[in-house]
This record gives sequence, C-alpha cells and structure tokens, in this order.
Amino acid sequence: MDEAEFKDRQIWVRAFYGFDPEHDGLIGFTLEQNRTTMMDKMRDGDLVLIYGAVDSLTDQNLQRQALGFLEVQLEECLDRERMSPSSIQWRKERGFQDRWNYGIRVTRAWRVTNRVHIKTIAPESYRGVYRFDRTTRAKLLEPDEHRRALSHHVRQVNVYGEEPVNESDLETGSLKHALRPSKGIPPTYGARSSNMNDGENHVYLMKFSGGAKFLLGHSGYSEGQALVKVGRSNDPARRLSEINTGFPERSTAKWSLVNTQKFPSGVTAHAVECDIKTAFGAAFNSEGGEFFSGDWDSMQNKFQNVCISSIPHILGAPGKAKGVK
Repeated sequence: MDEAEFKDRQIWVRAFYGFDPEHDGLIGFTLEQNRTTMMDKMRDGDLVLIYGAVDSLTDQNLQRQALGFLEVQLEECLDRERMSPSSIQWRKERGFQDRWNYGIRVTRAWRVTNRVHIKTIAPESYRGVYRFDRTTRAKLLEPDEHRRALSHHVRQVNVYGEEPVNESDLETGSLKHALRPSKGIPPTYGARSSNMNDGENHVYLMKFSGGAKFLLGHSGYSEGQALVKVGRSNDPARRLSEINTGFPERSTAKWSLVNTQKFPSGVTAHAVECDIKTAFGAAFNSEGGEFFSGDWDSMQNKFQNVCISSIPHILGAPGKAKGVK
C-alpha cells in the first residue's frame, strides 16, 4: 500500500502514565488553552502515539515505551463524559480532579504489542527540547518517524464511550495494516439456519448526502469531500433501505444508491468489490471498513473503470474454457 494513502493522517506523540482507552475515551488536557491549541493543529483522523512517561506513577516497565495509538475526532468533551467510573476514582484517590478536564474525543485505539523504546520510533521528537510539548500537548512526528510508527505491530482495543467492537473483529497487525480498507465478507453458501444459494450479485456505490464533513467533522481533509460506501449485495435497493433505517425519517442527510454493476455470482461480485476497495484505498482516504472520502467525480470514475475492466475478464473466462477464440 502506498505511503501517500496516509499523507493526510498526522501522527503526534504524547507522554502519559499508561495506556487505557478501554476506560478513557479522550485525550485530556489540564489547561483549556492547550486543548484549543491542539484543536487548531490537529485534523480529524489524526493519531496520537502514547508512550510511558518517566514518572513514579508509570509502571517502571512501561516508562519510555511506546504503548499505543489513539485516533482522534476533533470534538471537544469534558473528562466526566468520556471516562469510566473506575478511571475517575483513580484520579480522585490521587488528588488529580483538576487535571485533564478538557478533552478531545478518541474514536479508535491500538495497543503496541511488542516492547519498543520511544526513541526507536521518534529519536528527534524525543529530544529534551520538546519535552514540554510532549507532556502538556503533543509533538508532531517527523516524516521518518511517521513511517516508522506505521510499521509497528498493534492490536486494536475498544474505546470507552464508543460502540464496542466484537473481539473477533478487532484488528491486529502493523498499524499501517490496521488502517487499511477492509476486504469485505466473502459470500458463503450451504445449510445454516436457512439455505443460501449463489446467484446474481451487485457491487454498489452509495453516497452520503451530507458530505464527509457531516459525519467526520468540519476540519481537516474532510472539508469539501464526498463520503461513499462500497459494497456488495444481491439486492442493493434493500441494502440501501436497511442502512437508512438508522436515520430519523425526517433526516436531511441520508445514503443514496448512485451506481451498481451486476455480476453472475456472489463470488465474482466479491472479487470485484475487493478490487474496488483496493483501488479506492490507494486513490482516496480510507475511513475504515467500506467507507472512503475524496473527490466525488474521481470516485465515480474509479468505480466505473474498475467495474468495466472486470467485465471482459469475467465474461471471457467461460468462453476460453469452451475453446472459443
């Protein structure tokens, strides 16, 4: 996957006493002005690399170690809105009620699985001259440090205040791997609670009428971008209805079905769906799973081009098997 895919996703480094997004769904700041500064500098979807602060409150084995990554959404919050009762109690017991009260929302998190000294990833950003930024706000990683950060092995964890992710769906692998577009669920057939038979399937392109900024925030790369969903279904119209069921009936922003392409089987459609996601992941911003943001006209053209390029190959294969030239 090309590094350019991540060009708009900045990575910052921040020191803290530990890494516990399961109980803390925010990045906290003691001074409101520090939060304001970071809100101005950050973009939606930025990552913050947390390492163990050199402090008696940090487990000695975790000090100076890269602990995990947090994905932020530029939405201000208060500590009590995004902290579990046990986390609030931890602060109270140590007399820290006046610390980290001003937060920025965290939406996803990944724990680093191996022991990695922070200097291995960020030798320049770990210099003493940046200590104040690392401990009170955050320091932006240099380009080489950014690339190294993406290469480290991580395991996704749940975030307090966000919709829980099933254990089987939590990503593992390099951070770069974890941020890639999903491949979709391969079609399966046979006896379950009902019998699923293969047949005509469609790949589809849906567009969110509110634009990317409606769901992803009003700053960063989402400004002026379209938000789309790529998928596969044997009934795209039904699938559209299912997705929009989650919105109020009078909602002014919903998904619309913009383009579909029919294929003779679910297996074939799934292969094309994966090709489209790969192409979109390389050309546009992956927002996780089957969602992408980018220039709308370019997205339409890319979808059509991948579908069209797949049709001759798919239709030609049976002919060759019969000896047709």
